[in-house]
Amino acid sequence: MMILLALVILGVLIIIASVLSSLLSLYFEIKYWRGRRRAGELINGNYPWVTVIMPVRGLDQNIKGNIASVLDQDYPGRRNYIFVLDSDDDPAYGIIKDLIKGFNVDASVLINRGGRSKGEALAFALSHVDGEIVVFVDSDALVHRHWLRNLVSSLVKGSGAATTYRFYVPLRRLSLGSLLRASFNMIGITAMQNPVARFTWGGSTAIWKWILDKWRIRDYLPYYLSDDYVITHFVHREGLAIDFVPESLVLTLEDVSIKEAFTWSVRQLWYVRVYGFRGFLLYAASYTLYVVTLPIAIALSFINAWFIVPGLLPFIFGVVKDYIRISGIKALDRFYGINITRGYSTLLALISILNVYFSWLAIIKTMFTKSINWRGREFTVMDAIRLMKERPLE
Repeated sequence: MMILLALVILGVLIIIASVLSSLLSLYFEIKYWRGRRRAGELINGNYPWVTVIMPVRGLDQNIKGNIASVLDQDYPGRRNYIFVLDSDDDPAYGIIKDLIKGFNVDASVLINRGGRSKGEALAFALSHVDGEIVVFVDSDALVHRHWLRNLVSSLVKGSGAATTYRFYVPLRRLSLGSLLRASFNMIGITAMQNPVARFTWGGSTAIWKWILDKWRIRDYLPYYLSDDYVITHFVHREGLAIDFVPESLVLTLEDVSIKEAFTWSVRQLWYVRVYGFRGFLLYAASYTLYVVTLPIAIALSFINAWFIVPGLLPFIFGVVKDYIRISGIKALDRFYGINITRGYSTLLALISILNVYFSWLAIIKTMFTKSINWRGREFTVMDAIRLMKERPLE
């Protein structure tokens, strides 16, 4: 009898913790969107010289639209572009060359032959940079015309780096896999809203070149599979802040199956596990709490049917939180309002219920994943550890 009572008390405490955690998360989401300061123009209108670096390997589903959007920027200052590929046999090579011809911009395509990782590509490109600010952007990013202006404006106002994040939208068809990946992906936006957890996301980040030079970041990048981890480390070493610029969120227009979404999610968590194990443990604990809440509530409902109500509350709060977030993103710019439909917003918020279990399974899978495949290249945990030991961060 005492054991049963102890289990009931433990179950009640778990439900209370889950409800309070989800309610607190909802509170901070509302607080963030209400208290956020919008990115503004530079007062003196002095926009520095910017070099935009895009590493490319293979064909993204919307690659022509993505690259065109990055080239077509309303930026008052001087800017130039560096596209870096492993080979001129890459199918993206000709596409990039053709697109550059259609825009009146200073752009070059570099070949880093034998390049193995994204870090190697970035390091190679950095050796050809002359501008005051470097902006990294992924080839699967679709941006609006003020994307670059917003990032630079934020950076110049006093931060060491200005970063943003991505938002997934279906390209041709809406599928469960696309919804699950988009829902899972919003974990990153949660981290960006918190100055303590914020990092320089390599898919769209602006950073001062003097920081890159001072800390010789180019020498470290080839030894790390996560450029986010390296750059974040040195911005913090410099004692400067990382600013989150939601007005420059990038969209990624892609269609994926459930299997592809799961593989992608495991790969993202694998990086966190390797380079930020404490964060990985936090994710694991958080999602485990939510996963066990409903089964415990169902079991306790045999004692009192009302236990189902608090058991469902964390999921309801999660749906409301995600809908508020998506609505906030849509209001940032007409670009988001056009690409993120009302129907998709509703479905994406609702899928957060299923995403709790999807993400938890991805976390479990990641615990036992020894290697990942990134764009045709395989990397193991031992590879990552060996490389880090060869060039430990200062």
